[in-house]
Amino acid sequence: MRSALLLVLALMTAACATVPTPVVVPELPTLGETIDAAVDAPPFDRAIWAILVEEDDGTVLYARNAAKLATPASNRKLFASAAVVACLGADTRLTTEVWRSDEDLVIRGDGDPSLGSWRYERSDDFDRLAQQLAARGVTKVHDVIADVAAFDRLTIPLGWKHGNIGEDYAAPVDALAWGENEIAGNRAVADPALHAATALRDALFARGIDVTGSPRVNTEPRSWDERIATIPSPFVADLLMAVLKNSHNLYAEMLLKRLGSQPQATYESAFATEKAFLTSDVGVEGDSFAFVDGSGLAPDDLVTAESTIRVLRWMNHPARRSLWWDILASPAGPGTLRRRILVLKDRMRGKTGTINAVNALSGIVAMPDGRYRYFAAMVNHHLDDGDEAVRILDEIALAVAR
Repeated sequence: MRSALLLVLALMTAACATVPTPVVVPELPTLGETIDAAVDAPPFDRAIWAILVEEDDGTVLYARNAAKLATPASNRKLFASAAVVACLGADTRLTTEVWRSDEDLVIRGDGDPSLGSWRYERSDDFDRLAQQLAARGVTKVHDVIADVAAFDRLTIPLGWKHGNIGEDYAAPVDALAWGENEIAGNRAVADPALHAATALRDALFARGIDVTGSPRVNTEPRSWDERIATIPSPFVADLLMAVLKNSHNLYAEMLLKRLGSQPQATYESAFATEKAFLTSDVGVEGDSFAFVDGSGLAPDDLVTAESTIRVLRWMNHPARRSLWWDILASPAGPGTLRRRILVLKDRMRGKTGTINAVNALSGIVAMPDGRYRYFAAMVNHHLDDGDEAVRILDEIALAVAR
């Protein structure tokens, strides 16, 4: 009996040893739980968040203050870029014209922000022009005139803060730019037109063409005697890559203002053109945005997360998708997302935004099932230095992509 009992106990023990221990897999937090935990943690629980996440079919996956107006920083460039493509055309080239008038040489601006830019390998634009003039037998000119009459005289957007003026990211906006209106020491030129005229004079000197007068500026629409050359810009789509990938303020401002009524474009007429496009073609509500510049540097710019997603949806329409996926910033690609959210490099296109106490990130995410998700996230009035805000915004993008 004792031996039998021991045998039974041994068999029971062996049987128990073969039963696997249940593994409890914790459930992943939902999208809403992830976002709430990130934005409600100090110190950002005191900030103002505006967030919206939508499925392809319009299903709202998350919303917080989505219909409230917030400062977008450079997310404002999404609206300007959409209007520029629709109203100017992605394959348009802006043309800087060169004229002779009596003994003067005139360079007439058309709003090309890339003239003389290293970014587009155009630092020798004026040298090549001087070489062409020398080949035509030009040996002497009197004044070198920068004609910027295509734009009005408001060269600093009214909403820019005084402390930004003079920095390279707040360069004056005119119909002519040379070398992105920057000088040594990350400073902006004070007079873009005179800067361009002076650069052209120096290029003429270098090619042996004598300039007996001075560089000067013309600001009133008028005609000149003889057009002798043209300098085309890259395609507008290529220029917008500097706007959306690199978040370059001057490119955004000049291209947006170029939408204004001719013969002399103003911000007021450019804003009117942009608003008509956004409300009629994109379907953005007219009271869901208000802009005072083209780049988002002004803290007075206001948009809703809802209106931002409407613009992203317009960009991602199948007829336009390939164009905008080339123009928008991508993780690991050139520009402001090059070191961020790297695992989404093939799946996400978006736009960043940063000014004092404001950070933003909006984007389009390709999902594994072939559909897309859209998100817009802005944080205003935070006291952090911005790095933690960027980390939270990236966490939101990753959660959207899951």
